[in-house]
Amino acid sequence: MREIPLTSHAMQILKPALRGAINKIKSEIKSGISRLYITDNNKLYIVLRRENLELVAVAVAGRGIRESRDEIINFAINNQFKTIRFHTKHPERLEKGLQGLPIELIEVRKALLSRDELVYRLNVNGAYHGWA
Repeated sequence: MREIPLTSHAMQILKPALRGAINKIKSEIKSGISRLYITDNNKLYIVLRRENLELVAVAVAGRGIRESRDEIINFAINNQFKTIRFHTKHPERLEKGLQGLPIELIEVRKALLSRDELVYRLNVNGAYHGWA
């Protein structure tokens, strides 16, 4: 995976995954709180944020999460994270992409006017040494 700049093309790809949070995520990327990455096959865009020992997948959009999951996990391990936390309003897509991995549903955030947000955690057993 490699970090990429936030462009209008990237925003078009990410738009479905950022419902209701587009401005917040744009601001986080511009300020460096979150970062935008693309997988090596150029099919999957991922907005990531560091929270202590946890790598947070704020938004995932595009195609091929199943094909890219080892790349995402290796990225987390290589950057010394212990867990990856995924936020989604489309759990069926995430569950299909991560099928067979020990993901754990840790929270359901109820929504009034849209789909609930589900939060999953995957333990990757890294040890944090810094991710600036």
